[in-house]
Amino acid sequence: MRQIVISGALVLAALMMTVSASADVMFWLDTPQPNATVFGLQQVSGYILGDGTQCGAPWQWPQCDWGDSTVLAVDLYIDGGYVATADLFQPRYDILLAYPWYAGTPFERPGFATSFDSRNFSNGPHTLFVRIAFADGTEQDYGQRSVIVNNLLNQAPFGELEMPGPNQPMNGVFPVTGWALDDGEVSQVEVLVDGLVVGQAVTGMHRPDIGHRFPDHPDAEFAGFVRMLNTTVFTNGIHSVSIRITDDDGTARVIGRRFVQTFNTGYNLPPFGSIDEPIPNHIMFAKGCSDPGGWSVPPFEDPQVTELITGWALDVGSRTDLGGVAYVQLLLDGVILEDTYLGSDYWPWLRLDVNYYGHPRMDILRMFPDVPNAKDSGFAFRMDVSDLINRQGYRQGLHYLKIRAGDLESNVADIDQIPVIFDCDDDPDRPSFGDIYTPLEMEMVSGDIEVTGYAIDYDDPQFVEIWIDGSFVAVADEFGLPTPEVEDRYPWLPLFMTRDAGFRHVLDTTQFTDGQHVLVVWTQDYFGGRTMIGERRFVIDN
Repeated sequence: MRQIVISGALVLAALMMTVSASADVMFWLDTPQPNATVFGLQQVSGYILGDGTQCGAPWQWPQCDWGDSTVLAVDLYIDGGYVATADLFQPRYDILLAYPWYAGTPFERPGFATSFDSRNFSNGPHTLFVRIAFADGTEQDYGQRSVIVNNLLNQAPFGELEMPGPNQPMNGVFPVTGWALDDGEVSQVEVLVDGLVVGQAVTGMHRPDIGHRFPDHPDAEFAGFVRMLNTTVFTNGIHSVSIRITDDDGTARVIGRRFVQTFNTGYNLPPFGSIDEPIPNHIMFAKGCSDPGGWSVPPFEDPQVTELITGWALDVGSRTDLGGVAYVQLLLDGVILEDTYLGSDYWPWLRLDVNYYGHPRMDILRMFPDVPNAKDSGFAFRMDVSDLINRQGYRQGLHYLKIRAGDLESNVADIDQIPVIFDCDDDPDRPSFGDIYTPLEMEMVSGDIEVTGYAIDYDDPQFVEIWIDGSFVAVADEFGLPTPEVEDRYPWLPLFMTRDAGFRHVLDTTQFTDGQHVLVVWTQDYFGGRTMIGERRFVIDN
């Protein structure tokens, strides 16, 4: 039989109901409370625990096959009608602390959460319950209670401050992150330090987990916010950090106050940044493994074998030093190839200064608004692969690109490193090249998502393939979409190659397990030549 036991975090309660099933569970519905008055977006959350009777002693539970007692779905019903499916496997550290023997079992993350919009229901009493589907094919209703809808009340904005954590040590630039929603619209999210506004957070960050919890709200999937807080402008010591959310009615609420400790000195404030292009494991082609001679004598005269390396670098200083990036270096396998301190060149193929630091980066300014020189934090280097293989003796195969930066206080840091592949392209077929736009690296996704990017091939690309975790999934739904950005990026290539190089594929992530996966995109051209043009890790959370 399966039983319902309503319990608190530390105290088991009293109500038990016998039903026809194969095992027992403990169930608790945190919100809403019975006979609660609800308005706006109302969260419905709780937890479920199997009782483990079929698994023997608790110390045997991590090795047990819980089988039919595992939970497949939790659905919310109001007045007998289906409303939403809850997001399962939410961490509940309070429950794990109370019942530590569930660690390592399918109930290690026993929480669930969803919500409903009270405006979809009339004022007055309504009946709410959740229906749980188990692996043995049975279903059972739990947590039935009445709630009273009052849509005359205005819901203040709400959300959560996730970082920093309580008593968090902070130095340099630290991300202040969380999410914010309102039953209308959130007009602004402000970051307060010691009760004073230091700036607005960037909103609209992708949060599919919040989209699951509030499926009726059109903005929930992009409810995240972030503020890259420059802690060097504050004195070292204890400070408070909080978030003030304001909605479109002017109603404001302060959420999530945290006490933090800042500690900034010159030695713990090295430069930081990232490589934007190329992507990790990018294949870089030379024109054969012998000196080509003639017009394409390297370096840098042939754009087909010259790779562009771009990204950004920033630096902050303590209250007693200057701060600021002094130089950026490009290293290959630990050897310095280029150094912006030694001067730059103009590359006419891209109409761009290379071996150069100081390119405009308005996207970085948006993310780091109070970091000096964020607007001009971009760097660009070029690298001739034919020259490196044929003239400088680098082998085919795996190599490592690294970006190193130094600041005005002589702090030096390796800010990013990626693996790349050198290939001589000895066969007569010319390889494709391109990029993956979405999903982003390590992006959390759910449901149907778009896999997008572009692919270029000198020999008439025929189709684009989508592979997940080493297995073929599908040929991209669409290929040949407009790509004006690619046309601008490769001005020396014929327009027929760059104007319509985009691809798009709708990927159903419910066909894969939750967790991290690897996306690979392959192309095939007219002569059957195949090239992997990109690889991307992403996280599924359905």
